[in-house]
Amino acid sequence: MTPHIVFRTGRRTAALLVLLLQLFVLPAVAQEVIRVTGKVTSKEKQVVLFGVNVTDKPTGRVVATTDEDGRFAVDVRSNTTLRFSMIGAKPCLVKVSNRNYLEVQMEEEDVFLNEAVVAAKRITDKVTPEPTDIEIHGNYLVVKTRVRVPREMFDRDTRLVTQPFISIPSRDTLVLMRPLVYDGKEYNRTQDRLYNFQMDKKPEGDPLAEYVTIKSKATREEGRKNDIIGYIDSIYIENIDPNTDYRCDMPMAIENYHRILYRDTTTIARGTVNPLRWLDYSFASSEMTDSTYFPRPEVQLRDSRGEVNFRFPVGKSKFDVNDPQNAAEVDKLRQQLELIAQTKDATLQALTMHGISSPEGRYTSNLSLSQRRLDFALNYLQSQVPEEMRRGMKFQSKAQVAPWSEVSRLMHADSLNAEADQVDAIIKRYANIDQQGAAIRRLPFYGKTILTRYLPQLRRVGYEMNYSVFRQLTLEEIQALYAKDYRQLSRFEFFKLYRAQNDSTEREKIIRQALEMYPSFMTAANDLQSILITRHKPEAALLAPFAGERAPQVVNTNHIIALLASGRYAQADSVAAFVPDNEQTHLLLAVNAVLNGRYEENFNTVAQTGRRNELVMLLAMKRNKEALELSKELPDNEALSHYLRATCLNRMDRPVEADVELKKAIQMDPSLKEIAHIDGDVNDLLEEKEKTQN
Repeated sequence: MTPHIVFRTGRRTAALLVLLLQLFVLPAVAQEVIRVTGKVTSKEKQVVLFGVNVTDKPTGRVVATTDEDGRFAVDVRSNTTLRFSMIGAKPCLVKVSNRNYLEVQMEEEDVFLNEAVVAAKRITDKVTPEPTDIEIHGNYLVVKTRVRVPREMFDRDTRLVTQPFISIPSRDTLVLMRPLVYDGKEYNRTQDRLYNFQMDKKPEGDPLAEYVTIKSKATREEGRKNDIIGYIDSIYIENIDPNTDYRCDMPMAIENYHRILYRDTTTIARGTVNPLRWLDYSFASSEMTDSTYFPRPEVQLRDSRGEVNFRFPVGKSKFDVNDPQNAAEVDKLRQQLELIAQTKDATLQALTMHGISSPEGRYTSNLSLSQRRLDFALNYLQSQVPEEMRRGMKFQSKAQVAPWSEVSRLMHADSLNAEADQVDAIIKRYANIDQQGAAIRRLPFYGKTILTRYLPQLRRVGYEMNYSVFRQLTLEEIQALYAKDYRQLSRFEFFKLYRAQNDSTEREKIIRQALEMYPSFMTAANDLQSILITRHKPEAALLAPFAGERAPQVVNTNHIIALLASGRYAQADSVAAFVPDNEQTHLLLAVNAVLNGRYEENFNTVAQTGRRNELVMLLAMKRNKEALELSKELPDNEALSHYLRATCLNRMDRPVEADVELKKAIQMDPSLKEIAHIDGDVNDLLEEKEKTQN
């Protein structure tokens, strides 16, 4: 059965894909019909099946094919029988029986057609695509081949449809390539005449029209009776892996207007031709060194709180500034102001006075008196603040009357529970604070306990001074704050903390926490990538949000290194456009260009890094004779030297010598055998050996 299939979009549209691996067969004259839709799945694997032929059995016409979601839609007679068929599955018949929706399950079957019957004559010839290679150019897999069509298999009113696909077993995916359609001279003309079908009309016409080659003298192979059609296409792979087992298969089918005459599938390529898999390069990562991009210490808000105890005459709103107690309180506040003024880079922003009066009098009178006392105190203190500190400051006051519940709370705290319960009962009985006060004043313990002991505790005047300070915390202070809660750290504090950390594991942990709190922290992301590159485990996506035209060189170069390591060559090439070619970047840019297929202009730069790299470059440029001569200079004590000689010899059609060199390479390094199986330059040597052994 077919594995899970991944389809490319863009120029290969979903509408076109419905026709892949299938033949374009058109219905004849319409009859009385109903609309039938449905879905086809694998019975064993419960996956949708793409490219299933849906045939109207009584007429023998293919009326639909399933799309990438396994769905189909047909207009057929209500009592007809539909036949479902595809390569790798047992055909099945389903009666419509006036149903508008069908759920169809197909069973697996190994099917390989190697012959077909045309005009009652058995044909042993086959449509033969030439074996080829899958070449890697950057992030593209390139396939070039030719398809031979025997003359006796192909008439003027037939059509050949083929579409190669790349299978990637390690990812359980198939990637479809461009279709190739080969038509007999009369195929399209007859369709138009018989069925009044305008083949060239879009979108109602032939969806495969742009891929059609018409049989002509130009398609006849010189010196032979068969026709030959050239084919070339490439597909983009996001993160290409040179050591992945890629395979290219080519399904083919020939049909006329009514039925499929021939069907076969051939594997035309196994493994990839990619000598750059042996290119030896590595690049050192770099932390951010440009202090322009370092985070700066940030302004931090601080505040200072306290209480003052001014002595006011009974019922008066002004206090005597010469009273020793009042003078001491004023001096206490003045010292606090001086401390802030002496703090480097500190700015006083606000002074707020808040006072609470006891509730024994009438509420409105208590509140008014408390507010007047606060205003007086605030105005006096404002006059004590130096003029240069008063600029931009906000001065405010707020008065309130303490509720009787505060008296109850204090009494409970002192274990006077019985007395406190009586106060609570009054509070519960009366909602008005003045009514509460009148009732509480009648309690037998009011004068001795409440008035003298607890009400004074409620009379408080407090202050709050808010100021900002521009100060760098010491490393010890940052460490203490980090241990308490890393989320409290600023960018600068994270930066200072992880830069002081010598252990790379701990440094990585701190940086990831910094990026959690500050995702746009470019310096931290770059420094993390530097750590990962050193470990040979870069993350391709880490610097993607920052790299580009405006990014510093170190960010772009680290990002390129990470992209190349993950096989994202095209993306690396896009970033390289923003990197200046200088002493630090020249080799990196050259390697990037080579991995993206630009060999000639970068040959000298890469070749100068070593004999092996020079040989690899010659192979990439298909200068095989020069490569073979250079391979003789490689050290014989290295397995890869023999492997590369085998590659050169095999390309020069000297398979016996190539086999000897490959055996030496594998004997010295058995792991090379696994690579050789997926290397299009030498895997044929292994295949021939395995055939001989079998």
